[in-house]
Order: sequence, then structure tokens, then C-alpha cells
Amino acid sequence: MEQWQVIILGIITLIGSVYGAYKAGKTTVKVKELDVDGKAFERAEQIYAGAIGTLQKQYADLDTARKEDNVAHALELAKRDERLERVEKEVHKVRDQNNALVTFVYKMLAILRTHNLTDEISPLDVPDGIHI
Repeated sequence: MEQWQVIILGIITLIGSVYGAYKAGKTTVKVKELDVDGKAFERAEQIYAGAIGTLQKQYADLDTARKEDNVAHALELAKRDERLERVEKEVHKVRDQNNALVTFVYKMLAILRTHNLTDEISPLDVPDGIHI
């Protein structure tokens, strides 16, 4: 082999070695980037899983509190309904008694009128809402 062929072969080998080293360096950098990206992904995945777990617990706590509030609200409504029913019964009872008293007063007035004793009744003594 001639000297110029050996020099060209040496230059080609040198270029190939430099190119191979360059590619190997890039590959190493790429592997390190992937390793860093992988670790970042794992960390992000842990954070995500933790956040999801926290949200699920908060949801469960809120759901439990909502159910307890619904039970308490239902009890309050039941108590209110009982009180309302008692008040309505009392109102009807008082209204019936008032109606009976008004009827009695009208009968008394009729009796007084038949005996001409209505001059004893002052219109100022009559409560509002009762018409003589």
C-alpha cells in the first residue's frame, strides 16, 4: 500500500472515530435527559397520585358531612312540622271559640234589642272587627 493511501485511510479512520465519539456523547446526553425526564415523570406521578388521594378523601368527608346534614335537617323539619301542626290546631280551637263568643254576643244583642236595652251599649266598647 502506498503512503498516500495509508494517509487517506488514517484520515478516514480519524474522521470515523471523531464522528463515533460525537454520536456516543450525544447518546449519553440523550440517555441522561431521558433519565432526568423519567425521574421527573415519576415525581410528577407521585404528586398527582397524592393529590388524587387527597381529593378523594376530601370528597368522602364532604359526602359524609352532607349526609349528616341531611339527617339533621330532616329532624329539624320534622320538629318544625310538629310545632306547626300544634299551632294550627290551637289557631282552629281559638277561632272556633271566638266564633262561638261572637255568636253569643249577637244573640245577647238580639235579646237586648227586643227589650229596648240597646242604649246601654256604647259603640266605643265594641272591639274592632265586630259589627253591631
